[in-house]
Amino acid sequence: MLLCALTALAQCLLFLFLARVGKNLPARAVRDAATPPPDVWPQVALVIPAAGSHPRMALALESFICQDYPKLAPILVTATENEEAAALIRDLQKRFPSARWVVAGRAQGCGQKNHNSLCGVRAAGGTAEVLVFCDSTHRAGPEFVRTLVKPIARGEADFTAGYHQVRPNDTRPVTLAYALCVLLMRFLQAFAPFTQPWGGAMAIRRSAFLRYGIAELWAGNVVDDCSLAGILPGLGVRVRLCPGAVLDTEAAAHPLPAWRAWMDRQVLFLKFCVPAQWILLGLLCFIMAAPLCWAALVLCAAPLRAVSGHAAWAALFYAGVLAGLLHVWRGFLPVPVPLLPWLRAFVCAVGMLAYVYARSITAKGLVWHGIDYTVGRGGKVIDMRGPE
Repeated sequence: MLLCALTALAQCLLFLFLARVGKNLPARAVRDAATPPPDVWPQVALVIPAAGSHPRMALALESFICQDYPKLAPILVTATENEEAAALIRDLQKRFPSARWVVAGRAQGCGQKNHNSLCGVRAAGGTAEVLVFCDSTHRAGPEFVRTLVKPIARGEADFTAGYHQVRPNDTRPVTLAYALCVLLMRFLQAFAPFTQPWGGAMAIRRSAFLRYGIAELWAGNVVDDCSLAGILPGLGVRVRLCPGAVLDTEAAAHPLPAWRAWMDRQVLFLKFCVPAQWILLGLLCFIMAAPLCWAALVLCAAPLRAVSGHAAWAALFYAGVLAGLLHVWRGFLPVPVPLLPWLRAFVCAVGMLAYVYARSITAKGLVWHGIDYTVGRGGKVIDMRGPE
């Protein structure tokens, strides 16, 4: 009973703390926007690895190509010239000839995304002073690159990162659970001890990219951002979060297999690259799941008089407090959602987290875009099997 009470208290305090972090993000973004611009904006290479056939990829890529930035070189990279993303890029180039397309070929010994990014960096040559890396499926506002590059251009940081938010277009459990997971990760990212690069939106000063041997790191690693998170703290390098650099992701009828695969990768990247954070994630999993299971068991047993009245009232009190906190968290979504589906989504999210974390304990690798990677310590790729 005492353990359940302590974990329930820890869960509620965590939700309160992260809600405060989330509430402060808009004010931080306003303060960043109010700082004077640099005297000269640096030349930027915008490298976007693209794969698959996401239904909103065309709009996302267009939003990056059309950035309000004076010296921007968009470089779109695919593994082959025949995949679906390549056909989409060829169509975009007809309207936006400034967008450069690079065919990277199949990766050998590293994640395909890493390989594509490195080929994009080589294609940029030595003229780019700042390298910006973004995912191909999130839409950006016109000021996104300026916001991400500004601290670097002002000499305040060598590494900056943004994040993304999910705009749920339905109230299905998986769609809302996905939005909730991204919201939780965004708030954790905004907490300084956990701020790290995010491959979906990060900028690196080119001289720092060379100085810290990032090309060599990526050339043997399964992932870009978590591999950096595994080495930068040891080098004394801090990543500057740009709260205003928020990408937008629309989700509707989000497929369960896609969500599970995404959750698998988030957990496994930490296990292989930042094991200390993976252990903390296990603690978070316990704090989220234990009180929920306890309350459910007590409330189911209460009508049978199998538990004391005090336990039943305690479980009801916990459920009410949790519902109130999740009601507050609804306000952080870019669109309103009903409370009851949101509560169901929380239960789904906790169940999925517990499931993928348990699977990760014995995992020796991961699958990403059809490629099966065997991964060793630090995220190093040991073997990979996939499409030829």
